[in-house]
Amino acid sequence: MKSYPIVYQGDIATALNNIGITDFMILNDLLAVAYVADDFNGDILDNTYEVAWYQESKTMSTMIEINENIQGGERVATAAGINFIEDNPYINLNGKDVLIGIIDSGIDYLHPDFINEDNTSKIISIWDQESEVKPPPEGMIFGSEFTRDDINQAISNNDDTLTKDNIGTGTIAAGIAVGNGRVNELYRGVALGSELIVVKLRQYEGTFKEGRINYINTDFLAGIKYILDIAKKEDKYLIINLTLGQRPRSLILTTLLNTFSEIRSNGVFVVSGAGNEGNTDVHYEGSLQGVDTFQDVILEVGEQKSLDITIALNDPGRVGVEVISPSGEISYKVEYAPDNEQYEGEYNLEDSPYETRLIYPWLLSGNEELLIRIIDIKPGIWTIRLYPDIVITGEVDIYLPNKNLIAEETRFLDPNSYSTITFYGGTESVITIGAYNDKTNSMWIGSSRGPLKGRELIKPDIVAPGVDIIGPYINNNYAKATGTGVSSSLACGVMALIIEYINNQGTYASRALYTRVLKTYLMLGATKNTIYSYPNDTQGYGVLDLQRTIEAIANKL
Repeated sequence: MKSYPIVYQGDIATALNNIGITDFMILNDLLAVAYVADDFNGDILDNTYEVAWYQESKTMSTMIEINENIQGGERVATAAGINFIEDNPYINLNGKDVLIGIIDSGIDYLHPDFINEDNTSKIISIWDQESEVKPPPEGMIFGSEFTRDDINQAISNNDDTLTKDNIGTGTIAAGIAVGNGRVNELYRGVALGSELIVVKLRQYEGTFKEGRINYINTDFLAGIKYILDIAKKEDKYLIINLTLGQRPRSLILTTLLNTFSEIRSNGVFVVSGAGNEGNTDVHYEGSLQGVDTFQDVILEVGEQKSLDITIALNDPGRVGVEVISPSGEISYKVEYAPDNEQYEGEYNLEDSPYETRLIYPWLLSGNEELLIRIIDIKPGIWTIRLYPDIVITGEVDIYLPNKNLIAEETRFLDPNSYSTITFYGGTESVITIGAYNDKTNSMWIGSSRGPLKGRELIKPDIVAPGVDIIGPYINNNYAKATGTGVSSSLACGVMALIIEYINNQGTYASRALYTRVLKTYLMLGATKNTIYSYPNDTQGYGVLDLQRTIEAIANKL
Protein backbone atom coordinates (compact mmCIF):
# COMPACT_ATOMS: atom_id res chain seq x y z
CA MET A 1 0.00 0.00 0.00
CA LYS A 2 1.13 3.55 -0.80
CA SER A 3 -0.37 6.75 0.49
CA TYR A 4 -0.18 10.46 -0.24
CA PRO A 5 -0.88 13.65 1.68
CA ILE A 6 -2.61 15.97 -0.79
CA VAL A 7 -3.02 19.73 -0.58
CA TYR A 8 -6.15 20.39 -2.59
CA GLN A 9 -8.53 22.96 -4.01
CA GLY A 10 -12.16 22.54 -5.04
CA ASP A 11 -14.09 19.26 -4.86
CA ILE A 12 -11.28 16.81 -4.05
CA ALA A 13 -13.66 13.93 -3.25
CA THR A 14 -15.15 13.90 -6.74
CA ALA A 15 -11.74 14.39 -8.34
CA LEU A 16 -10.20 11.42 -6.54
CA ASN A 17 -13.14 9.18 -7.32
CA ASN A 18 -12.86 10.16 -10.99
CA ILE A 19 -9.27 8.87 -11.14
CA GLY A 20 -10.11 5.65 -9.32
CA ILE A 21 -9.03 6.56 -5.77
CA THR A 22 -11.76 5.54 -3.34
CA ASP A 23 -9.79 5.19 -0.09
CA PHE A 24 -9.23 8.72 1.12
CA MET A 25 -9.96 11.00 4.06
CA ILE A 26 -10.53 14.75 3.95
CA LEU A 27 -8.80 16.16 7.03
CA ASN A 28 -9.51 19.88 6.65
CA ASP A 29 -10.24 22.57 4.06
CA LEU A 30 -6.78 22.16 2.50
CA LEU A 31 -5.54 18.65 3.27
CA ALA A 32 -6.61 15.14 2.31
CA VAL A 33 -4.82 11.79 2.51
CA ALA A 34 -5.23 9.04 -0.09
CA TYR A 35 -4.37 5.33 0.07
CA VAL A 36 -3.64 3.39 -3.13
CA ALA A 37 -2.10 0.15 -4.38
CA ASP A 38 1.68 -0.21 -4.56
CA ASP A 39 1.62 -0.08 -8.35
CA PHE A 40 -0.27 3.24 -8.46
CA ASN A 41 1.46 5.83 -10.65
CA GLY A 42 1.59 9.05 -8.68
CA ASP A 43 2.06 11.07 -11.86
CA ILE A 44 -1.71 10.74 -12.38
CA LEU A 45 -2.13 13.25 -9.58
CA ASP A 46 -0.06 15.79 -11.56
CA ASN A 47 -2.84 15.94 -14.12
CA THR A 48 -5.65 16.41 -11.61
CA TYR A 49 -6.63 20.07 -11.31
CA GLU A 50 -7.91 19.77 -7.72
CA VAL A 51 -4.53 18.41 -6.55
CA ALA A 52 -2.41 21.47 -5.79
CA TRP A 53 0.45 19.46 -4.25
CA TYR A 54 1.14 15.89 -3.24
CA GLN A 55 3.99 13.72 -2.05
CA GLU A 56 4.32 10.06 -1.20
CA SER A 57 4.01 9.43 2.53
CA LYS A 58 7.06 9.80 4.74
CA THR A 59 8.24 7.50 7.51
CA MET A 60 8.14 8.50 11.16
CA SER A 61 9.72 6.84 14.18
CA THR A 62 9.60 7.00 17.94
CA MET A 63 11.57 9.57 19.93
CA ILE A 64 11.43 7.39 23.07
CA GLU A 65 13.97 4.73 24.03
CA ILE A 66 12.68 2.35 26.73
CA ASN A 67 14.68 0.46 29.34
CA GLU A 68 12.58 -1.96 31.40
CA ASN A 69 15.06 -1.85 34.31
CA ILE A 70 14.07 1.17 36.41
CA GLN A 71 17.20 1.05 38.58
CA GLY A 72 18.92 4.42 38.52
CA GLY A 73 15.87 6.10 36.98
CA GLU A 74 14.45 9.46 38.00
CA ARG A 75 10.97 10.21 39.30
CA VAL A 76 8.77 12.42 37.12
CA ALA A 77 7.89 14.58 40.13
CA THR A 78 11.55 15.35 40.75
CA ALA A 79 12.37 15.99 37.10
CA ALA A 80 9.34 18.26 36.61
CA GLY A 81 9.85 20.20 39.86
CA ILE A 82 6.24 19.77 40.95
CA ASN A 83 7.25 19.91 44.62
CA PHE A 84 6.83 23.68 44.15
CA ILE A 85 3.11 23.09 43.62
CA GLU A 86 2.76 20.46 46.34
CA ASP A 87 4.58 22.55 48.96
CA ASN A 88 2.73 25.81 48.23
CA PRO A 89 -0.58 26.08 50.13
CA TYR A 90 -1.73 28.95 47.88
CA ILE A 91 -1.36 27.09 44.58
CA ASN A 92 -3.58 24.09 43.87
CA LEU A 93 -2.96 22.83 40.35
CA ASN A 94 -3.41 19.42 38.74
CA GLY A 95 -4.09 20.16 35.06
CA LYS A 96 -7.87 20.13 35.36
CA ASP A 97 -9.84 20.83 32.15
CA VAL A 98 -6.79 20.16 29.96
CA LEU A 99 -6.70 17.33 27.42
CA ILE A 100 -3.44 15.78 26.23
CA GLY A 101 -3.39 14.01 22.89
CA ILE A 102 -1.02 11.06 22.39
CA ILE A 103 -0.30 9.76 18.87
CA ASP A 104 1.95 6.75 19.26
CA SER A 105 1.82 2.99 19.91
CA GLY A 106 -1.43 3.07 21.88
CA ILE A 107 -1.97 2.75 25.62
CA ASP A 108 -2.38 0.08 28.28
CA TYR A 109 -5.79 1.37 29.39
CA LEU A 110 -5.98 -1.18 32.26
CA HIS A 111 -2.84 0.19 33.90
CA PRO A 112 -4.12 1.55 37.24
CA ASP A 113 -2.23 4.82 36.67
CA PHE A 114 -4.85 5.68 34.02
CA ILE A 115 -7.82 4.73 36.21
CA ASN A 116 -9.45 7.20 38.61
CA GLU A 117 -10.39 6.44 42.20
CA ASP A 118 -13.99 5.80 41.13
CA ASN A 119 -12.77 3.12 38.69
CA THR A 120 -13.37 5.25 35.59
CA SER A 121 -10.76 5.95 32.94
CA LYS A 122 -8.66 9.06 32.45
CA ILE A 123 -8.94 8.33 28.73
CA ILE A 124 -11.75 10.07 26.83
CA SER A 125 -11.37 7.97 23.70
CA ILE A 126 -8.99 5.79 21.71
CA TRP A 127 -8.68 5.44 17.95
CA ASP A 128 -6.88 2.16 17.26
CA GLN A 129 -5.99 2.40 13.58
CA GLU A 130 -5.19 -1.32 13.37
CA SER A 131 -8.38 -2.63 14.98
CA GLU A 132 -11.44 -4.00 13.21
CA VAL A 133 -13.52 -4.56 16.35
CA LYS A 134 -15.71 -1.47 16.05
CA PRO A 135 -16.44 1.15 13.38
CA PRO A 136 -13.79 3.81 12.70
CA PRO A 137 -14.31 7.39 13.89
CA GLU A 138 -16.57 9.63 11.84
CA GLY A 139 -14.84 10.64 8.60
CA MET A 140 -12.16 7.96 8.86
CA ILE A 141 -11.89 4.80 6.75
CA PHE A 142 -10.02 2.33 8.97
CA GLY A 143 -9.54 1.31 12.57
CA SER A 144 -11.88 1.25 15.56
CA GLU A 145 -12.95 4.00 17.93
CA PHE A 146 -13.38 3.17 21.61
CA THR A 147 -15.32 5.71 23.68
CA ARG A 148 -14.94 6.36 27.37
CA ASP A 149 -18.02 4.20 27.98
CA ASP A 150 -16.32 1.32 26.11
CA ILE A 151 -13.15 1.77 28.13
CA ASN A 152 -15.00 2.06 31.46
CA GLN A 153 -16.91 -1.13 30.70
CA ALA A 154 -13.65 -2.91 29.90
CA ILE A 155 -12.18 -1.68 33.19
CA SER A 156 -15.22 -2.93 35.08
CA ASN A 157 -14.85 -6.36 33.43
CA ASN A 158 -11.04 -6.39 33.63
CA ASP A 159 -11.15 -6.90 29.86
CA ASP A 160 -7.85 -6.18 28.10
CA THR A 161 -9.03 -7.07 24.58
CA LEU A 162 -10.24 -3.69 23.32
CA THR A 163 -6.85 -2.48 22.16
CA LYS A 164 -3.25 -3.16 23.15
CA ASP A 165 0.00 -1.25 23.28
CA ASN A 166 2.54 -3.89 22.29
CA ILE A 167 5.54 -1.55 22.35
CA GLY A 168 5.01 0.69 25.37
CA THR A 169 6.11 4.08 24.07
CA GLY A 170 2.56 5.43 23.97
CA THR A 171 1.83 4.18 27.47
CA ILE A 172 4.95 5.71 29.01
CA ALA A 173 4.42 9.04 27.21
CA ALA A 174 0.86 9.25 28.54
CA GLY A 175 1.93 8.19 32.02
CA ILE A 176 4.73 10.74 32.32
CA ALA A 177 2.23 13.46 31.42
CA VAL A 178 -0.82 12.42 33.49
CA GLY A 179 -0.32 9.08 35.30
CA ASN A 180 -1.77 9.15 38.82
CA GLY A 181 0.66 6.71 40.46
CA ARG A 182 -1.93 4.27 41.76
CA VAL A 183 0.47 1.33 41.39
CA ASN A 184 3.33 3.25 42.98
CA GLU A 185 2.83 6.86 44.11
CA LEU A 186 6.54 7.55 43.67
CA TYR A 187 6.13 7.22 39.92
CA ARG A 188 3.11 9.43 39.33
CA GLY A 189 3.10 11.81 36.39
CA VAL A 190 2.84 15.59 36.28
CA ALA A 191 -0.76 16.67 35.59
CA LEU A 192 -2.90 14.24 37.57
CA GLY A 193 -6.14 16.05 36.70
CA SER A 194 -5.64 16.10 32.93
CA GLU A 195 -7.28 13.60 30.60
CA LEU A 196 -6.15 11.76 27.48
CA ILE A 197 -7.14 11.34 23.85
CA VAL A 198 -5.16 8.46 22.36
CA VAL A 199 -4.40 7.43 18.78
CA LYS A 200 -2.74 4.07 18.21
CA LEU A 201 -1.05 4.41 14.83
CA ARG A 202 -0.73 1.62 12.31
CA GLN A 203 2.71 0.03 12.43
CA TYR A 204 4.84 -0.86 9.41
CA GLU A 205 7.78 -3.23 9.80
CA GLY A 206 10.96 -3.51 7.77
CA THR A 207 10.60 -0.49 5.49
CA PHE A 208 14.36 0.08 5.54
CA LYS A 209 15.62 -2.75 7.74
CA GLU A 210 14.03 -5.99 8.92
CA GLY A 211 12.54 -5.80 12.39
CA ARG A 212 12.45 -1.99 12.62
CA ILE A 213 8.98 -0.50 13.15
CA ASN A 214 7.96 2.79 11.60
CA TYR A 215 4.81 4.84 11.17
CA ILE A 216 3.74 7.06 8.25
CA ASN A 217 2.75 10.70 8.17
CA THR A 218 -0.61 10.17 6.41
CA ASP A 219 -1.85 8.06 9.34
CA PHE A 220 -0.30 10.56 11.75
CA LEU A 221 -2.05 13.54 10.14
CA ALA A 222 -5.34 11.67 10.35
CA GLY A 223 -4.59 11.22 14.05
CA ILE A 224 -4.20 14.99 14.43
CA LYS A 225 -7.63 15.44 12.85
CA TYR A 226 -9.19 12.92 15.24
CA ILE A 227 -7.73 14.54 18.36
CA LEU A 228 -8.85 18.01 17.26
CA ASP A 229 -12.38 16.71 16.61
CA ILE A 230 -12.66 15.07 20.05
CA ALA A 231 -11.26 18.12 21.84
CA LYS A 232 -13.77 20.36 20.09
CA LYS A 233 -16.62 18.22 21.40
CA GLU A 234 -15.18 18.26 24.91
CA ASP A 235 -14.64 22.06 24.79
CA LYS A 236 -11.46 21.96 26.87
CA TYR A 237 -7.89 23.11 26.46
CA LEU A 238 -5.81 20.80 24.30
CA ILE A 239 -2.12 19.90 24.15
CA ILE A 240 -1.05 17.53 21.36
CA ASN A 241 2.14 15.71 22.30
CA LEU A 242 4.30 14.67 19.32
CA THR A 243 6.51 11.79 20.45
CA LEU A 244 7.14 10.60 16.88
CA GLY A 245 9.47 12.34 14.49
CA GLN A 246 9.81 12.57 10.74
CA ARG A 247 13.38 12.83 9.45
CA PRO A 248 15.08 16.20 10.10
CA ARG A 249 15.20 19.12 7.71
CA SER A 250 17.43 22.21 7.74
CA LEU A 251 14.92 24.65 6.23
CA ILE A 252 11.18 24.47 6.88
CA LEU A 253 8.80 27.29 6.03
CA THR A 254 5.67 25.35 6.87
CA THR A 255 4.44 21.82 7.47
CA LEU A 256 1.18 20.05 6.80
CA LEU A 257 0.27 20.65 10.44
CA ASN A 258 -0.31 24.26 9.47
CA THR A 259 -3.25 23.28 7.27
CA PHE A 260 -5.17 22.69 10.53
CA SER A 261 -6.46 26.15 11.46
CA GLU A 262 -7.28 24.92 14.97
CA ILE A 263 -3.63 24.77 16.04
CA ARG A 264 -3.42 28.55 15.71
CA SER A 265 -6.49 29.13 17.86
CA ASN A 266 -6.81 29.99 21.52
CA GLY A 267 -6.34 27.04 23.88
CA VAL A 268 -4.75 24.57 21.41
CA PHE A 269 -1.04 23.76 21.61
CA VAL A 270 1.26 21.38 19.76
CA VAL A 271 4.39 20.21 21.57
CA SER A 272 7.08 18.16 19.84
CA GLY A 273 10.26 16.45 20.83
CA ALA A 274 13.19 18.06 19.01
CA GLY A 275 14.37 14.71 17.65
CA ASN A 276 16.87 12.05 18.69
CA GLU A 277 19.34 12.58 15.82
CA GLY A 278 22.00 14.67 17.58
CA ASN A 279 24.68 11.97 17.38
CA THR A 280 23.43 9.56 14.72
CA ASP A 281 25.43 10.46 11.56
CA VAL A 282 22.27 10.80 9.41
CA HIS A 283 22.99 14.40 8.33
CA TYR A 284 25.60 15.76 5.95
CA GLU A 285 26.20 19.49 5.52
CA GLY A 286 28.21 20.85 2.61
CA SER A 287 28.92 23.90 0.51
CA LEU A 288 28.67 23.69 -3.26
CA GLN A 289 31.31 25.44 -5.32
CA GLY A 290 31.09 26.58 -8.94
CA VAL A 291 28.79 25.11 -11.58
CA ASP A 292 31.70 23.57 -13.47
CA THR A 293 32.64 21.24 -10.62
CA PHE A 294 31.12 18.25 -8.87
CA GLN A 295 31.26 17.28 -5.22
CA ASP A 296 31.30 13.74 -3.81
CA VAL A 297 29.63 12.78 -0.53
CA ILE A 298 30.59 9.38 0.88
CA LEU A 299 27.94 7.15 2.42
CA GLU A 300 28.56 3.82 4.16
CA VAL A 301 25.63 1.39 3.95
CA GLY A 302 25.05 -1.61 6.19
CA GLU A 303 22.70 -4.58 5.80
CA GLN A 304 19.23 -3.24 5.01
CA LYS A 305 16.36 -3.55 2.55
CA SER A 306 16.18 -0.05 1.10
CA LEU A 307 17.32 3.49 1.73
CA ASP A 308 15.85 6.96 1.18
CA ILE A 309 18.19 9.91 0.64
CA THR A 310 16.92 13.50 0.70
CA ILE A 311 18.99 16.35 -0.73
CA ALA A 312 17.87 19.88 0.17
CA LEU A 313 19.19 23.31 -0.75
CA ASN A 314 18.82 26.25 1.61
CA ASP A 315 18.37 28.88 -1.11
CA PRO A 316 16.78 29.05 -4.58
CA GLY A 317 19.83 27.41 -6.19
CA ARG A 318 19.70 24.06 -7.98
CA VAL A 319 21.78 20.91 -8.02
CA GLY A 320 21.75 17.66 -9.96
CA VAL A 321 22.91 14.26 -8.71
CA GLU A 322 24.32 10.87 -9.62
CA VAL A 323 24.69 8.02 -7.15
CA ILE A 324 27.61 5.63 -7.62
CA SER A 325 27.33 2.07 -6.31
CA PRO A 326 30.11 0.16 -4.51
CA SER A 327 30.97 -1.59 -7.80
CA GLY A 328 31.34 1.76 -9.58
CA GLU A 329 28.08 1.70 -11.52
CA ILE A 330 26.64 5.20 -12.02
CA SER A 331 22.93 6.04 -11.83
CA TYR A 332 20.97 8.17 -14.24
CA LYS A 333 21.95 11.83 -13.79
CA VAL A 334 19.00 13.69 -12.34
CA GLU A 335 18.85 17.35 -13.30
CA TYR A 336 16.18 20.03 -13.19
CA ALA A 337 13.27 19.62 -15.56
CA PRO A 338 9.93 21.39 -15.20
CA ASP A 339 7.92 18.16 -15.13
CA ASN A 340 8.86 16.94 -11.60
CA GLU A 341 8.48 13.40 -12.91
CA GLN A 342 9.88 10.33 -11.19
CA TYR A 343 12.78 8.59 -12.94
CA GLU A 344 13.51 4.89 -12.45
CA GLY A 345 16.59 2.78 -13.11
CA GLU A 346 18.58 -0.16 -11.80
CA TYR A 347 22.12 -0.98 -10.74
CA ASN A 348 22.69 -4.14 -12.73
CA LEU A 349 25.71 -5.42 -10.81
CA GLU A 350 24.11 -4.87 -7.41
CA ASP A 351 20.63 -5.79 -8.69
CA SER A 352 19.26 -2.70 -6.91
CA PRO A 353 16.41 -0.70 -8.51
CA TYR A 354 16.24 3.00 -7.75
CA GLU A 355 13.79 5.90 -8.06
CA THR A 356 14.59 9.62 -8.18
CA ARG A 357 12.51 12.77 -8.24
CA LEU A 358 13.67 16.40 -8.34
CA ILE A 359 11.06 18.89 -7.11
CA TYR A 360 11.67 22.60 -7.69
CA PRO A 361 10.35 24.47 -5.85
CA TRP A 362 9.19 22.23 -3.00
CA LEU A 363 6.02 23.58 -1.40
CA LEU A 364 7.16 23.30 2.22
CA SER A 365 10.48 25.16 1.82
CA GLY A 366 10.32 27.02 -1.48
CA ASN A 367 13.64 25.48 -2.55
CA GLU A 368 14.78 22.32 -4.28
CA GLU A 369 13.99 18.88 -2.84
CA LEU A 370 15.74 15.92 -4.47
CA LEU A 371 14.55 12.46 -3.43
CA ILE A 372 16.41 9.20 -4.03
CA ARG A 373 15.18 5.73 -3.08
CA ILE A 374 17.42 2.71 -3.58
CA ILE A 375 15.60 -0.60 -3.24
CA ASP A 376 17.35 -3.81 -2.15
CA ILE A 377 20.44 -1.72 -1.50
CA LYS A 378 23.71 -3.62 -0.99
CA PRO A 379 26.23 -2.96 1.79
CA GLY A 380 29.35 -0.99 0.98
CA ILE A 381 30.54 2.50 0.15
CA TRP A 382 28.15 4.52 -1.99
CA THR A 383 28.97 7.93 -3.45
CA ILE A 384 26.51 10.78 -3.89
CA ARG A 385 27.89 13.02 -6.65
CA LEU A 386 26.44 16.54 -6.68
CA TYR A 387 26.43 18.70 -9.81
CA PRO A 388 25.66 22.37 -9.06
CA ASP A 389 23.39 24.00 -11.62
CA ILE A 390 22.70 27.36 -9.96
CA VAL A 391 24.87 28.37 -6.99
CA ILE A 392 23.78 31.18 -4.66
CA THR A 393 25.02 30.46 -1.13
CA GLY A 394 25.80 26.86 -2.08
CA GLU A 395 24.49 25.47 1.23
CA VAL A 396 23.31 21.89 0.85
CA ASP A 397 22.05 19.37 3.40
CA ILE A 398 21.57 15.64 2.86
CA TYR A 399 19.52 13.45 5.19
CA LEU A 400 19.01 9.74 5.72
CA PRO A 401 15.97 8.28 7.54
CA ASN A 402 15.94 8.43 11.34
CA LYS A 403 18.70 6.27 12.78
CA ASN A 404 16.39 3.88 14.63
CA LEU A 405 14.94 2.80 11.27
CA ILE A 406 18.20 1.92 9.50
CA ALA A 407 21.26 -0.24 10.06
CA GLU A 408 23.75 0.92 12.67
CA GLU A 409 26.50 0.89 10.03
CA THR A 410 24.58 3.14 7.62
CA ARG A 411 26.00 6.62 8.01
CA PHE A 412 27.72 9.55 6.38
CA LEU A 413 31.50 9.37 6.78
CA ASP A 414 31.61 13.14 7.32
CA PRO A 415 28.42 13.88 9.30
CA ASN A 416 27.15 17.01 11.01
CA SER A 417 25.06 16.94 14.19
CA TYR A 418 23.51 20.39 13.71
CA SER A 419 20.31 21.19 11.79
CA THR A 420 18.78 17.89 12.95
CA ILE A 421 15.46 19.16 14.37
CA THR A 422 12.63 16.79 13.46
CA PHE A 423 10.47 18.00 10.59
CA TYR A 424 7.29 18.75 12.56
CA GLY A 425 9.23 20.54 15.28
CA GLY A 426 10.65 23.14 12.93
CA THR A 427 7.93 25.81 12.77
CA GLU A 428 6.76 28.68 14.95
CA SER A 429 3.37 27.01 15.54
CA VAL A 430 4.98 24.14 17.52
CA ILE A 431 6.69 24.27 20.93
CA THR A 432 9.83 22.18 20.42
CA ILE A 433 11.51 20.48 23.39
CA GLY A 434 15.06 19.12 23.52
CA ALA A 435 16.28 16.54 26.07
CA TYR A 436 18.35 17.50 29.10
CA ASN A 437 20.02 15.26 31.67
CA ASP A 438 19.30 17.02 34.95
CA LYS A 439 21.25 14.40 36.92
CA THR A 440 24.48 15.58 35.27
CA ASN A 441 23.31 19.12 34.43
CA SER A 442 24.14 18.59 30.77
CA MET A 443 22.44 17.98 27.45
CA TRP A 444 21.56 14.45 26.40
CA ILE A 445 23.94 13.69 23.56
CA GLY A 446 21.18 12.41 21.27
CA SER A 447 19.04 15.55 21.46
CA SER A 448 18.67 17.15 18.02
CA ARG A 449 19.98 20.66 17.47
CA GLY A 450 19.27 23.70 15.34
CA PRO A 451 19.76 25.90 13.50
CA LEU A 452 16.92 26.16 11.05
CA LYS A 453 18.70 27.77 8.14
CA GLY A 454 17.48 30.85 6.35
CA ARG A 455 15.18 31.80 9.23
CA GLU A 456 15.55 33.73 12.46
CA LEU A 457 13.82 30.99 14.42
CA ILE A 458 15.50 29.30 17.39
CA LYS A 459 14.90 25.57 17.83
CA PRO A 460 14.59 23.84 20.20
CA ASP A 461 12.54 26.41 22.08
CA ILE A 462 13.59 25.00 25.46
CA VAL A 463 14.87 21.72 26.84
CA ALA A 464 13.45 19.51 29.60
CA PRO A 465 14.61 16.44 31.54
CA GLY A 466 14.51 13.41 29.26
CA VAL A 467 17.05 10.87 30.52
CA ASP A 468 16.01 7.73 32.46
CA ILE A 469 12.62 9.10 33.50
CA ILE A 470 10.39 6.46 35.15
CA GLY A 471 6.80 6.10 33.97
CA PRO A 472 3.97 3.57 33.52
CA TYR A 473 4.73 0.69 31.18
CA ILE A 474 2.68 -2.12 29.68
CA ASN A 475 1.37 -5.00 31.83
CA ASN A 476 0.97 -2.82 34.94
CA ASN A 477 4.71 -2.24 35.18
CA TYR A 478 7.00 0.76 35.18
CA ALA A 479 10.02 1.40 32.99
CA LYS A 480 12.50 4.20 32.47
CA ALA A 481 12.77 6.03 29.19
CA THR A 482 15.09 8.45 27.43
CA GLY A 483 14.67 10.77 24.46
CA THR A 484 13.07 13.99 23.35
CA GLY A 485 9.67 12.25 23.29
CA VAL A 486 10.16 11.83 27.04
CA SER A 487 11.05 15.52 27.37
CA SER A 488 7.98 16.58 25.39
CA SER A 489 5.74 14.36 27.54
CA LEU A 490 7.07 15.89 30.75
CA ALA A 491 6.73 19.37 29.25
CA CYS A 492 3.11 18.66 28.27
CA GLY A 493 2.29 17.81 31.88
CA VAL A 494 3.98 20.99 33.11
CA MET A 495 2.18 23.03 30.46
CA ALA A 496 -1.16 21.61 31.63
CA LEU A 497 -0.46 22.96 35.13
CA ILE A 498 0.56 26.34 33.70
CA ILE A 499 -2.54 26.54 31.52
CA GLU A 500 -4.75 25.83 34.54
CA TYR A 501 -2.89 28.51 36.51
CA ILE A 502 -3.41 31.11 33.76
CA ASN A 503 -7.06 30.11 33.36
CA ASN A 504 -7.58 30.63 37.10
CA GLN A 505 -6.45 34.26 36.78
CA GLY A 506 -9.64 35.28 34.99
CA THR A 507 -11.21 35.80 31.59
CA TYR A 508 -8.65 38.26 30.24
CA ALA A 509 -5.71 35.95 30.93
CA SER A 510 -7.44 32.86 29.54
CA ARG A 511 -8.30 34.69 26.31
CA ALA A 512 -4.57 35.16 25.69
CA LEU A 513 -3.74 31.45 25.77
CA TYR A 514 -2.14 31.12 22.36
CA THR A 515 0.97 29.13 21.47
CA ARG A 516 3.16 32.20 21.10
CA VAL A 517 2.10 33.54 24.52
CA LEU A 518 2.66 30.25 26.34
CA LYS A 519 5.98 29.76 24.56
CA THR A 520 7.09 33.22 25.73
CA TYR A 521 6.26 32.37 29.34
CA LEU A 522 8.22 29.11 29.09
CA MET A 523 11.20 31.00 27.68
CA LEU A 524 11.04 33.68 30.39
CA GLY A 525 10.92 31.04 33.11
CA ALA A 526 13.59 28.73 31.70
CA THR A 527 16.77 28.28 33.73
CA LYS A 528 19.88 29.58 31.97
CA ASN A 529 23.43 28.51 32.73
CA THR A 530 25.70 31.54 33.00
CA ILE A 531 28.49 29.85 31.04
CA TYR A 532 26.34 29.80 27.85
CA SER A 533 24.79 32.48 25.68
CA TYR A 534 21.05 32.26 25.09
CA PRO A 535 19.22 31.52 22.92
CA ASN A 536 21.39 28.85 21.33
CA ASP A 537 21.01 25.95 18.92
CA THR A 538 21.32 23.27 21.61
CA GLN A 539 19.23 24.46 24.57
CA GLY A 540 17.11 27.15 22.95
CA TYR A 541 16.10 29.56 25.70
CA GLY A 542 17.12 27.27 28.57
CA VAL A 543 15.87 24.44 30.77
CA LEU A 544 12.17 24.08 31.63
CA ASP A 545 11.48 25.40 35.14
CA LEU A 546 7.92 25.19 36.49
CA GLN A 547 8.44 27.48 39.49
CA ARG A 548 10.23 30.24 37.61
CA THR A 549 7.60 30.09 34.85
CA ILE A 550 4.70 30.44 37.30
CA GLU A 551 6.53 33.37 38.92
CA ALA A 552 7.13 34.99 35.52
CA ILE A 553 3.42 34.70 34.70
CA ALA A 554 2.42 36.10 38.09
CA ASN A 555 4.65 39.13 37.50
CA LYS A 556 3.12 39.80 34.07
CA LEU A 557 -0.58 39.38 34.88
